Amino acid sequence: MRYRAPKVLLTGLALMAGPVSFGALGQDYIDVEAERARAGNSSAAQPTPARSYGLDSSAAPAPVSRAPAPAGNSEQTIGNLFIQLQRLQQEVMQLNGKVEEQAYEIRRLKEQSLERYLDLDRRLAGGAAPTDSSSGESPVMSTPAASGGSEAAELPGEGDAYRAAYALVRNQEFGDAVTAFKQFLERFPDGRYAANAHYWLGELYLVLQPPDPEAARQSFMLLLDQYPGNAKEPDALYKLGRVHYIKGNRDRSREFLDRVIRQYPESSAAGLAKEFIQQNL
Repeated sequence: MRYRAPKVLLTGLALMAGPVSFGALGQDYIDVEAERARAGNSSAAQPTPARSYGLDSSAAPAPVSRAPAPAGNSEQTIGNLFIQLQRLQQEVMQLNGKVEEQAYEIRRLKEQSLERYLDLDRRLAGGAAPTDSSSGESPVMSTPAASGGSEAAELPGEGDAYRAAYALVRNQEFGDAVTAFKQFLERFPDGRYAANAHYWLGELYLVLQPPDPEAARQSFMLLLDQYPGNAKEPDALYKLGRVHYIKGNRDRSREFLDRVIRQYPESSAAGLAKEFIQQNL
C-alpha cells in the first residue's frame, strides 16, 4: 500500500518553505491533476485534433482569387480585332472588283468573237467561191490581176480544191478549213483563187478559239503585197484595221481604215470602216 502524507503535514511544510502565492500553488496543483486525468483517460478515448477550416486541406478549399485583367489590355485586343476586320473587308472588296473586271473582260471577248463570226457570216452570204454548175450555185468570185493585167487562168483541179475548202468554212468547220486552205496554197500558189485563199485564212484566224490576230495580219498583208488591185483588197484593208485594233495599235488601225475609205469610198468595206471608227476610235 502506497503511503500518503496527511494534508496537515503538507500544509505545514509549505509554510516552513516560505511565502508562496496561492495562485502559483493552485496552478501547480491543477497541472498535476490534469496530467493524472489525461494519463487515466488516454486508453479510453483518443483526443480529437483541432480542425481549421481555413487551413486544413481536407476541409472545403478556399476560393482562389484571380486578379482582373487590366482595362488597357482588353481595349487593345478589341482594337486589333477591329483593324483586322477592316483589312479583311478591304481584301474582299478588292477581290470582288477583280471578279467584276474579269467578268467584264470575258463578256467583251465573247462579244468580239460573236462580232467577228457575224462579220464572217455576212461575207459568206455574199459568196466567194467559184461557180459550181453541178450545185447550181454561182456566187461572185474575185480574181487576182496577173502580170500584164490579164486574169490568171484556173489550173486543173484548182476549182474543186477551193470549193472543198470553202465548204468547210460554210459548215463552220474552221479548224479543218484552215488546213484545207493551207494545202490549197501549197498546190496552187499562183492559182486563180490564191488571193481568196489568203483572205479566208485571215478571216479564219480571227474566229478560231483562241484567235490568232498576228497570223490573220500576215495573211491579209500577203494578199495586199502579192495581189495588188485584187477585188478582195478593200476587205483586206478593213480587216487589217480591225486586227491592229485588237492588237492594241490604234494608230495603225486608223491608218488602214482611213485608207479603205479614201481608196474605195463606194465599197461595203468603206461603210464598215466608218462605222467602226465612230464606235471605237
